[in-house]
Amino acid sequence: MNAKFYFIQAAKNMIKKTPQKYLLLLFAIAVFSCSPKKHDSSDSQSNSDDTIEPADALIGNELLPNIHWVVIQSGSFTFGSAEDFSGCRAPIVEKQVPVTLTRSFLMAETEITQTQWENLSFANPSQIVGANKPVTFINFYEAAAWCNKLSRIEGFETCYEFSSCTNAIGTGCGPEEEWPDEGCWNSEINFNCNGDIHKYPDYYSCPGYRLPTTAEWEFAARAGTTTHTYEGNIENYQPSYCFHEPTLEKIAWYCNNANDTIHPVKQKVSNAFGFYDILGNVFEWVDYFNDGQSLDFDTPDIPLVDPIGPKNGRTKTRRGGSFNKDGCYVNASWHSTAEPIMKMYDTGFRPVRTLFEDVSTDSTTDSAADFATDSATDSATDSATDSATDSSD
Repeated sequence: MNAKFYFIQAAKNMIKKTPQKYLLLLFAIAVFSCSPKKHDSSDSQSNSDDTIEPADALIGNELLPNIHWVVIQSGSFTFGSAEDFSGCRAPIVEKQVPVTLTRSFLMAETEITQTQWENLSFANPSQIVGANKPVTFINFYEAAAWCNKLSRIEGFETCYEFSSCTNAIGTGCGPEEEWPDEGCWNSEINFNCNGDIHKYPDYYSCPGYRLPTTAEWEFAARAGTTTHTYEGNIENYQPSYCFHEPTLEKIAWYCNNANDTIHPVKQKVSNAFGFYDILGNVFEWVDYFNDGQSLDFDTPDIPLVDPIGPKNGRTKTRRGGSFNKDGCYVNASWHSTAEPIMKMYDTGFRPVRTLFEDVSTDSTTDSAADFATDSATDSATDSATDSATDSSD
């Protein structure tokens, strides 16, 4: 028996004893009591929010991407560029600073391809389509969400938190945008987050996959060299002119050889660490707020250890240059900036993961998930030698 039954029985007894003038009131009370309950709007909102899956939730369709990871041992280098590289240098941002990275890390040997992006059940927003071409038209937050998904699949703690984020991932730029073929930054449409999404104040301490710090990226791009590129110095210093640049021909897609389009990865010669397309082809998001300050902005002229940079700002950094950039800008020290909400036709990403397990020197591995149990057999240096035969020239 329920409350309605007892109410009805009580009403029947009262009717026998109650004057007719109260019957209408009793009837109204009964109708009100038996009517379906209306939910408070705030309750409905709360219940609805409980059912919303986070942006990095696994939905069951994901496949482990086939990514070749390169192990980068901890080490020291000089960040930035010399003052005599004046034509293509941002004098403050590229201030030379001694940097030591105390943690070894994994880094993908190529930019994440469209196939690898789709493996994690995200829609492919790229407009220059190709399975082995880098995914583009993804913003900083979308790249971070992809990293989180890969961490979940492989059982690592995630590095980012997306409770403040709105809108869908992988939508690209629609025809309603002002420049849909080049990029978009509409906060009402683009995947967008408020505040700091990092779960670890020290980015290097996160066990999962993430976007590289600007120091990690440059350390990997230089691969032990001190010249503008890992093939040597840039010869033509004049920006805004698409000169033929001999130094780049074997190693990078840039404005003079790319025919104004993105190319499949691994068509050029890698650096000594085994990274392909780390210069040219597409820009790569790195996790560094760049609003014009030097890397040592808070401790001037002091060598840095595991630098992160400002914890807030307006623009994030993109590194490496792209297929449409003058050769002067396709080098290891150049910084380009964009708001983290922006999706662009020339920007992708290359993830990293801090290594807390023991690693062998200059090793590589095809499966990060099996890294702890499978011995690595490829030398990063040998990889660069072997790849010389893969040049498209």
